[in-house]
Amino acid sequence: MLAVSSGRKAIIAAAVAPLAVILLITGAWAADGWVSGDRVARNVALAGTDVGNQTPAELRSSVQDLADRFVSTAVVIDTGEAQLESTAGELGLTIAEDPTVDAVLDMGHEGAAVWRPFEWLGSWFTTRDAAVRIDVNAAGLAWSVAVLEGERRSEPTEPRLDVTDEGIVLVPGESGQALTPNDVITALPTHLGDLDEPIVIEVEQAVTSPRFDDGPFRAVADRAAELTSGAVTLLGGGREVEVDAARFRPALGVEDEGEGDPRLTLGPEALDDVVAELSTSADNPTNVRFELQGGAMVPVGGEDATVCCGDDATQVLADAWFEGERRIELPSRTVTAAEGREWAAGLGVSEQVGAFTTNHACCESRVTNIQRMADLLQGVLIPPGTTFSVNDTVGPRTVEKGFAEGGVIIDGEFTTDIGGGVSQYATTMFNAAFFAGFEIPQYQMHSRYISRYPYGREATLFYPSVDLRIRNDTPYGIVVWNSYTGTSITVGFWSTRTAVGEQTGQSRTSGCGPVTTERTRVFTDGRVETDTFRANYRCD
Repeated sequence: MLAVSSGRKAIIAAAVAPLAVILLITGAWAADGWVSGDRVARNVALAGTDVGNQTPAELRSSVQDLADRFVSTAVVIDTGEAQLESTAGELGLTIAEDPTVDAVLDMGHEGAAVWRPFEWLGSWFTTRDAAVRIDVNAAGLAWSVAVLEGERRSEPTEPRLDVTDEGIVLVPGESGQALTPNDVITALPTHLGDLDEPIVIEVEQAVTSPRFDDGPFRAVADRAAELTSGAVTLLGGGREVEVDAARFRPALGVEDEGEGDPRLTLGPEALDDVVAELSTSADNPTNVRFELQGGAMVPVGGEDATVCCGDDATQVLADAWFEGERRIELPSRTVTAAEGREWAAGLGVSEQVGAFTTNHACCESRVTNIQRMADLLQGVLIPPGTTFSVNDTVGPRTVEKGFAEGGVIIDGEFTTDIGGGVSQYATTMFNAAFFAGFEIPQYQMHSRYISRYPYGREATLFYPSVDLRIRNDTPYGIVVWNSYTGTSITVGFWSTRTAVGEQTGQSRTSGCGPVTTERTRVFTDGRVETDTFRANYRCD
């Protein structure tokens, strides 16, 4: 048997001792793990609460208690320039119970297996803090932080289109300064101490940028300026209207197509107004007239009509306008005669609101012309918002239309012409409109005063240059209703009364020279307005 020297024994002992210690620690760790089972590792603290060696059920109860307390925990956001005070609950912060429980139970089982026995050994002498998993309501956090910042916060401003009378100007965007939710979330501590102590979050305000860069927005502004310059011609239903493209400017807007790409938009209200100008629905397209039946005005007759515009006219206009088209055909639609009568029946033609009578000698050729005018204009409707023209409605006075030769004044001289005498009808209509309080935007008095007419309150006609026009600026329809005898003509108007006119002044001369007649109108809504009418009678 070989003998081992004492020195060699010492060397072997020195080498084996550490291994023995490691085996001892590993064995103790394994034995403790077998005894503790699935309990929490020793000396583990969670938000200042000792949860070491707790069973999973005990741990869950502890986490629930912490979650209940956590919402009222004070939170201080230190920006370096100010300290903003709130609570976890007000900021939308809550403890995520299941993830926190799982994280605590995993303590002692994470990392390389070779080191776990030594970590277990350290746990006998040092308390380990477990991480708390926090849920964040991002929207609630953003809102609460913005309220806390108050005037310290400045929002970025987007570039915008500034619409002026001269055109469209780009106003560049500007950066803001604020605490961002992401920065606040990133700065949240992973380990929480005693929940009775405030949680301090150190985070500085960041520069916040507009969603849109000035460059792409400038291109949109340039396009908007191009589209809203010049004129656009709209066609539909046999009509043509030229519209100043600048009218679209107030309805312009910008939308984000994604990734900061701005897109020019146009509000539908502007398009609706423009399409309405081309629509003939307010101009009696079916040519409905009225008859007096049983003391009431009733719409009669009419014919189907093609008018502008169809239901998709607004979209057609928008698409074409954005393509830069300057002459745009809009879809039409059909209005039936029955629809026309139904529309006219709702215009409030309910009472006689004005009438005037002038007299004449019997049996002259001019009487034929006066009465022919009355027949042609009988029952004519003047819709709301439109202007009635005697010349446009009757057209040229010809023999084929039933007119005869009669006396006229041309360039101050008495002569004859087909339709002579129709000025008496115009004078009668002028006075009926005068006392009904209607607008009379176009009239011309005779160059010589004729004694059978009211002085300074009369009108003449000569097709096509001299006309009498009456403007209906009321919300009701106005209907012309005439009657005559062998020696008189009466022109009346039916509608719903909105005003009464009265002659309240006149600069009267001896029968020639300039004369001004003043009218005062009293409206049913209490308004009182005055206007004047002028003549200049020749003296030679």
